[in-house]
Parts: sequence; structure tokens; C-alpha cells
Amino acid sequence: MSDTALKAALYLEAVLPVMPLLAAHDTPLANALAGSDVAVAFSFPGGPTASLSVVDDRPTYSPEIRPGSVRLWFPTAGQLVRAFDGSGRTALAVPLGGFTRLGRARRLTAAGRRLEALLNTRSPDHLALHAWSNLAVGIHAAITWLRRHPDGPATHAQLGHGTAVFSCPSFPAPLWLDLGTLTTGIGEPATPVMVRITFADLATVLAELDHQLDATAALGFGTLKICGYLPLAENLSLVMLNAGKLLKPS
Repeated sequence: MSDTALKAALYLEAVLPVMPLLAAHDTPLANALAGSDVAVAFSFPGGPTASLSVVDDRPTYSPEIRPGSVRLWFPTAGQLVRAFDGSGRTALAVPLGGFTRLGRARRLTAAGRRLEALLNTRSPDHLALHAWSNLAVGIHAAITWLRRHPDGPATHAQLGHGTAVFSCPSFPAPLWLDLGTLTTGIGEPATPVMVRITFADLATVLAELDHQLDATAALGFGTLKICGYLPLAENLSLVMLNAGKLLKPS
């Protein structure tokens, strides 16, 4: 899979799933999504499919095409990237189904702008959601990288099959990643935890997201706590860094 195709897959598998998570905690995003029931599916040649649906004003994400979806097919990975990267560039999408629901789907554009604001800006009124959602994107991105990057399977074998949990008192809920099943979720996982990474405050989370965290100093001052298998935390951080560079190149 090329870098462009992998980036397109990251938008579908790492960024899009975060929208329902945030909508449960952000009123402007929930309001933008509210309305008549609708489902929109996105796909491109050789890549994954992803669907965002809103039923009874509740958004959900699925890696499959839902019945009755507005189906948007992008002829290349690059066209999908143009549609999702927030650049405002025109992108070509071919509707393959759900034509009568295209009008309903247009409100997702406003929801996308709110999602972009939450992910990319650090306004005091949503700083906790900004940090939480970016970490969630990073975890989803790590899963996509491990599944789809040429080096992913070998790296996955080295990481093992444990579960990592990320938490901060300011987060709405902890985030977890199960390396055995390459799945993620919120709250406490049902599987045994191999490593638990706790950030004392948002400043520490933001430093980690900016790749500026001095982990040794943070551990010494207690603003970062790692309980469990330390090498897993270190190696997983590198995978998240590699995946994040594709979405936000320096």
C-alpha cells in the first residue's frame, strides 16, 4: 500500500471513528449531526470501506457499508485525501447509491468542520476533548499502520498481544488498545492490562502529542506514570509516531 493509500485509509479508519466519540461530549458536533436518519459510506480502489450513520440523532461508525447508505466512491486514494484533509481542495467522489438521501448527507460537511476544529485547534473551551480525540486518532492510526503498512506485521509480532490503557483525569474516559485483536475502545478493557499509561494533566498529554515530552523527566516528576511492561509503552509510542507522520507530516 502506497503512502497516499495508507493516508486515505487512516482518514477512514483513524479519523472518522472519532466523530461519534466526540459527539457524545461536544454539543456543537452533536447538533451538526442531528437530523433525519442517514448513513454515508466512503471507499476507494484497493482500500477499506467505512460508514458513518446517524440514527435517532446518534452517530455510529462501521467498517462496513450499511444498507441504504449514500455510497461515495473516490476513484483514487488521493481524491479521498483531498476530501478529508481540510485543505478545501476540490475532490472527485462518485455516488454509487443512496441518491435520494444525498440531501440528508450534506449536513455531515458541517459536522466535519466541527471535527476538524476539535482536532486541530486548542481553544480553552475544548482543550480536554482536543487532547483526548487526538490520542484516540493516534491509537486508531497505530492499528491501521500495523495492519496495512509493509512493516506492520513484523512490528506487531514484536509488540506482542497485550492491552495498553491511556488515561488522564481530564479525559471523558480512558482509551485502550488491545494488540491481540487490534481493537480499541473507551473505558476499562475486558482483557488483562499489560501496561497502563497515566498522564497527570493535559499539559503532559499535549507535550506527548507534540513529540516534545521528556518522558524521563515526566516520570521523575510524576506527571507521567507507566505501570506494567515499559517496553510495550515505548514501542507503541513509536508506532503511533510513524502513523501520525502520515496524517500530519512535519
